[in-house]
Amino acid sequence: MRFLTPALLCAAIFASPAAAQLSSPEQVMVETVEDGFETDVALLEEITLINSGSHNHAGVRAVADVLAPEFAALGFDVEWIDQSAQGRAGHLFARHEGVPGTTKMLLVGHLDTVFEPDSPFIGFVREGDRATGPGVVDDKGGIVVILAALRAMQAAGTLEGANIVVALTGDEEDAGEPLEAARRDLVEAGKWADVALGYEGLSVLDGRDAGVIARRSSGSWTLTTRAGSGHSSGIF
Repeated sequence: MRFLTPALLCAAIFASPAAAQLSSPEQVMVETVEDGFETDVALLEEITLINSGSHNHAGVRAVADVLAPEFAALGFDVEWIDQSAQGRAGHLFARHEGVPGTTKMLLVGHLDTVFEPDSPFIGFVREGDRATGPGVVDDKGGIVVILAALRAMQAAGTLEGANIVVALTGDEEDAGEPLEAARRDLVEAGKWADVALGYEGLSVLDGRDAGVIARRSSGSWTLTTRAGSGHSSGIF
């Protein structure tokens, strides 16, 4: 993972073009992110060193326990949504009620990783502005970006009036069942929101800080046909 620079972190906060003159609140946000960079990296290291494979329920909850006070300190109401009935640990939701009628924002990330406790990929290694470790990009780095953005908003005085729900699921890599129950809270939050931002996949493109606005996906299908047997030479 290449560490996210202040410009990229702040791209999560405001949508003005990079070339535009920063407003006073935006400038405060940039400075706040710069000042808190090493603290954010330390938090990333802390949660990366906690194994939180989707099936390691204790580990997923342990990551949530580290993060919950961070959101609470910003004035968010924090809720742990147990998912043991769905065969998973649970979800961490943080809600901030601001001025009625203003934009309702949903910020989405996840606590779990694909690396279960028996995975040989462990640890956190930092080399300059790069770091490697299980989940640093997918998606613990994204969670740290959310917190950095919210802290910057608080410092700039723009968080107080904001309507925000942060949804950190605990089963993104391997969803619980039934899926309707596992995703119920996220779906409800999506219906509530005017805008949703996903924090997995922030990247650096062509040497420039950028927020990703599209991503690859995957799918599977089966084709069933009926035909008579024959040899390909028959077409000639």
